[in-house]
Amino acid sequence: MRTYIVEITAKLISQSDAAPEDYPEDIYAQLSEFLPSEDQLLDLEVSTFALPERFCESSNRSNDSDSEKTSQV
Repeated sequence: MRTYIVEITAKLISQSDAAPEDYPEDIYAQLSEFLPSEDQLLDLEVSTFALPERFCESSNRSNDSDSEKTSQV
């Protein structure tokens, strides 16, 4: 069996009900579950950036013209 170092770079849009300060830890935990042993994880950095509410599917502001004008400013 061969051993490899694998480098993965990804940016994705993700939705969660987790608190913003807890979300990076949740992502870290999910990614580390992929590996048979956490000792195999050489480096992992998780950064999250909250998108404005207008990008949230649960926010339906398109029917509210006042909110729509505010979001365009």
